[in-house]
Formats: sequence, C-alpha cells, structure tokens
Amino acid sequence: MSTSSLEPDPRAADLPEGGEVIAHIPQEEEALREFAKAISEVPAGEPIPEEIIQEGLTALTRLYAVKFQLGERWEPFTPNNTVPATAAMIMCTAMLRGVNVEVFELGMWQSWSGA
Repeated sequence: MSTSSLEPDPRAADLPEGGEVIAHIPQEEEALREFAKAISEVPAGEPIPEEIIQEGLTALTRLYAVKFQLGERWEPFTPNNTVPATAAMIMCTAMLRGVNVEVFELGMWQSWSGA
C-alpha cells in the first residue's frame, strides 16, 4: 500500500532523524489484523501459506520501523521468547536480500544514523 495517498502524518515533524515517516501506523495495524484473521482461518494441522507469512512479516517490519523512527526504542523480541542468534541471522540475511541491501551498506547506515 502506498502512503503517498494518505494525509501527512503529523508526527513527521517529530522525527529525530528528519525525513518522512516510512509507514502509516493505522494502515500497518490494519494489515496485522488482516494477517491475524488469515492465520486464524488456516485449518489446524495445515501449513501456513508463505504469502500469509510474508504479509505478516511486511506489516510487522514496517510497524516496528516506523515506531522506531518516531523515537520508540524497544527490543523486537519479548524477554521470555528467546530467538536463537542463527534464526535472527537467517531472517536478517533474507530481509537484506529482499530489499537488495548488502551487509556493508547496513553497517554504514548504522554508523551514520546511530540506530
């Protein structure tokens, strides 16, 4: 979904880094609700289709990123749900490939942005 057709988010003026808000929170929250509904409709014992997983990852990533961009700095995982480092590296690698970003570029962005 394009955020260009939406009214400007008034929080954009509060961005610590400046720039534009990269997602629209109500839109991403609605996408998550649709994701939850789609998951609940998959019969027990059936595999969850990859398209549904992709939709959830997209909405969760965009929502987390815009909240981070607006100054919310909380950990992505709850303390009682340990994600193995290998799982995090697999996901990070796939996400970087999915947006055509090299690890070097990520490192440069982190050093410039302070993220």
